[in-house]
Amino acid sequence: MIHELKVVEIEIFSYCNRQCWFCPNSFIDRKNKNYIMEEELYLSVMNQLKEIQYSGDVTYSRYNEPTSHRDIFLKRLQQARHSLPNANLKTNSNGDYISMEYLMELRDAGLNEIFLQYYNVKPFQFDYDINKRAMIKILDNIGLPYHIIKDISGYKIEYMIEMDRLRIQFRSRNFISDGSSRGNTIPLATNYIRTKRCLQLFHNMYIDYNGNVMVCCALRSDIPEHSFAIMGNIKKQTISEIFNNEKYTIWRKNHLVDGPKVGVCRTCKNGVIPEYENNISFL
Repeated sequence: MIHELKVVEIEIFSYCNRQCWFCPNSFIDRKNKNYIMEEELYLSVMNQLKEIQYSGDVTYSRYNEPTSHRDIFLKRLQQARHSLPNANLKTNSNGDYISMEYLMELRDAGLNEIFLQYYNVKPFQFDYDINKRAMIKILDNIGLPYHIIKDISGYKIEYMIEMDRLRIQFRSRNFISDGSSRGNTIPLATNYIRTKRCLQLFHNMYIDYNGNVMVCCALRSDIPEHSFAIMGNIKKQTISEIFNNEKYTIWRKNHLVDGPKVGVCRTCKNGVIPEYENNISFL
């Protein structure tokens, strides 16, 4: 079943420079110490993916800021590109460390896609007009051509930045409307009941900096209440053994069909198209 693997999300270190209100980092310290995934462990994952000629997504994300440690990130990208010439390397970033020079380095190291996020600092706020003006200022400072691809007043703004060999999207979204509770740790979507099955369970793998593999992007191994969602650890098992184990099977059985979900899945909106995007013609 390992051939069904399409997304490997990996946390190459723990550090994040922000404590956003919609993220568990608001109450878990990720700023004062940085735990780095051992290089040997990272290379082991790359080699295992190489053995199956993996050509899906390798996403540098989870709950860190990947661009904050430039040398580490560039080296990990180069190593991934060497092992996985056909994989799609991508990342999410808060944009705090991004410059034109850095974007070029990321591109040359092998990155295919970067999703820059513009976040509201104040809790439970989304100011469409202020955000749009700020985003345009940042775009102008970057100095690359850009065009808008989503513009939904009160909900979402998204631009595409044009750069050779690197796909860059810059977005701001209203977490009050489409944010999730992150496994019941953030007071969002408390009255929401998910009815759509989750395909992530069948195609995605989420690896924390400590080697723990989580069943879902919303759950994390440094939250004790989420320990039940640890599928295994890549220090002790291969990614194939973990991806095909009985723990995954139990979760997948609950998402074979649509219908009301329970537990941490109940308030999760990941992979669900928000109602405000229905019947919208995007630019």
